[in-house]
Amino acid sequence: PEQILGRTPFDLMPPEEAQRVGALFGAIVAEQRAFSGLINRNLHADGHVVVLETSGVPLFDEHGTLTGYRGIDRDLSPAIGALDQRVLQLEALYAAAPIALGLVDRNGIVLNANHALAKLLDAVPVALVGQPVEALLPPAVGRTQRYLQRFEAGETLVEKVMEWAGSCFQVTVQGLRDSGEQLIGLSFALTDITEQQRMRQALAQSNRELELANVRLSELAEKDYLTKLPNRRRFDELLRQEVARGAREGSPLSLLMIDVDQFKAYNDHYGHQAGDECMRRLAQLLQAGLLRPADVACRYGGEEFAVVLPQTAAGSAEQVAERLRQHVHMAQLPHAGSNLGRVTVSIGVGTLLANELIGEGSGSAGMARLINAADRSLYAAKTAGRNRVCLLAV
Repeated sequence: PEQILGRTPFDLMPPEEAQRVGALFGAIVAEQRAFSGLINRNLHADGHVVVLETSGVPLFDEHGTLTGYRGIDRDLSPAIGALDQRVLQLEALYAAAPIALGLVDRNGIVLNANHALAKLLDAVPVALVGQPVEALLPPAVGRTQRYLQRFEAGETLVEKVMEWAGSCFQVTVQGLRDSGEQLIGLSFALTDITEQQRMRQALAQSNRELELANVRLSELAEKDYLTKLPNRRRFDELLRQEVARGAREGSPLSLLMIDVDQFKAYNDHYGHQAGDECMRRLAQLLQAGLLRPADVACRYGGEEFAVVLPQTAAGSAEQVAERLRQHVHMAQLPHAGSNLGRVTVSIGVGTLLANELIGEGSGSAGMARLINAADRSLYAAKTAGRNRVCLLAV
């Protein structure tokens, strides 16, 4: 007894433990309340560690002034076993872990905090002990009662991501249970994932840019740079598909071959830049003259355009061709090299009937036959004086 009397309980604890328990006990004294289950580590006279569970009630004088505490200690060491060097090493690892770690009781009071958590809160670990977690951390961590309800309902782990203090954190909360599986508090961990989030966002942005680049490359591969119409490569693919579909569905397929009349004279008179602008304007006029989404105008090459007309018989194709010719004629694009004084086009119409498509199948033979028919009709239109539509039998 003479070694105990006159000393405080904290004199019997390792320094860091004395700071931690002192902070907890200070909060208890400030509220002048009873307490129980306060776990604390003490040094035996021979140097080994003894773990005690302390409970106490406040003592008051006749004026109601707090004069002290009467307490009882229960030795937990037999149940826990000797705290050997390995346990002390684990405690050191907890304290030095780069992840912010903390423990709170059922009232949300901080029981323990490691150095990473203290640094995050610009404090020292002992200064955090005894404080309400809700006053220190955002609701994602500080809502103790809500977490306790979830864990009492059977959940064992809650994970979420939160933005706080200019950083992004992965929050992990678990229930803290005693040897009797009673829920006595919470443990939480805050992992700074700001850099991972930044990298994830940067990767997502890179993927979006790559997708846009692929779309752009696809457009460049299939669109004519000057007119923005599908190019010759896309025309070949489209015509092959429509020949196969016409054969499969038993429907006719028509093709218009369009040539700008006396375009060399146009370029010689106005220059190639004006010629390019004329081709862009003609492309717009042709697109505006097509009324069905399935009808596609393409840049065939040079001053030639092609229009694919699926499920279109010869008579209907001839009407579409005449409408396109009139669109160009009525636009009155100046052409000093033409006897009409305006830009005009000649159009040849080719059509394969359903039975002819079936006979050709889906190969290139049907494509070649259709293109040849439209080409012959175009030649006939130009020979007959230009600015006209011609339809010859296949």
